[in-house]
Amino acid sequence: MNTLKIPAETVTEAHIQAYERDGVVCIKNAIPMEFIEIVRPAADWCRQNPGPYDRDIAREEGQFYGGQYMWLRNEAFKNFLFKSPSGAVAARLLRSETIQLYYDFLLTKQPGASNPTPWHQDRLYYPLSGNGADSLLSLWIALDPVTLDSGGMEYVAGSHKWQKLYAPEAFNSDSRFNDLDIQRVPDIDGNRDDYRILSWDLAPGDCLVHHVMTVHGSPENHADVERRGLAIRWMTGEVRYDPRPGTVPEQNTVIASEPNLIAPGCRIEGPDFPKFRVETMPFT
Repeated sequence: MNTLKIPAETVTEAHIQAYERDGVVCIKNAIPMEFIEIVRPAADWCRQNPGPYDRDIAREEGQFYGGQYMWLRNEAFKNFLFKSPSGAVAARLLRSETIQLYYDFLLTKQPGASNPTPWHQDRLYYPLSGNGADSLLSLWIALDPVTLDSGGMEYVAGSHKWQKLYAPEAFNSDSRFNDLDIQRVPDIDGNRDDYRILSWDLAPGDCLVHHVMTVHGSPENHADVERRGLAIRWMTGEVRYDPRPGTVPEQNTVIASEPNLIAPGCRIEGPDFPKFRVETMPFT
C-alpha cells in the first residue's frame, strides 16, 4: 500500500468540524504549487487529446470539457495522485488513516461558457452502494484563480444532512435521467434566501472538499479566463458495485472491465482503485 504524507497544519480540527457541519470546507494552499504546475499542462493536453472516458458536458460543443480517469492515460495525473497530499486531505477530513481512490475528473469551463452547472447531488451518479458510498468525498482543486464570475462552485450548507437522495441532473442534453422515479433537487436559485449558500474565491492550489450528499452547482463562466478544476473522488469503507439505471456509463465500464472485472455486489477494488496509507507529519 502506498503512503501519502501531509503536514498537520494543512487540515486542522477546525477544517474537519466545518466539513462535518456544512458538508463542504475550503482549504487554502492545500496543494503545493509544484504539483499544480505539473498538472496544468497535462490538463491542457488531455482536453486537446480526449480519451475514452472524456466528453463535452455542455449543451454547446467545446464550452465545458469533462475528462474522467485522467490518471490512467497521463503520467502527470498519476504522479499527482500518488505524490500530492490530495488523498491525505481526504483521509484527514474523514478521520481515517487510509483512503481509496475512486476516480479523477477534470472540469474545464471555457471563457464565456453559456451553461451553468445545475444544482445537483453526486450520490446517485455513481454506481456504488454501501456505507462508504454514502460518505465518499470530492476534492475540487483550483488550477486557475476562480471566482463566481468565472464559474466558481456554490454549496448549500448542511444539505448532506437532509437524508434525501436526489435524481441526477443532466449537464447537457443527456436523457438517461428522464425516466428515473426519484425526487429532484429543490429550486435553489428560485429560493436562495431559504438556504445558506457558501462559495469562495480560490487561488491555484486551494481546494474545496464536499460530501457526496451535499447539493452544489456553479454559474456560467462570464469571465475572460479559463476555469480549470481537478475534482478527485476519494472513499473509505466497503464500497460495492451497484450498476443501477442512470449511473455514469464510463464509470461502469472501468469498474466492470479489465483489469478490474468487478461483478455487481462485489467490493470496489483492483488496479484502478488504489488504496493509500496516510502519514501526518508534525506541525512545523
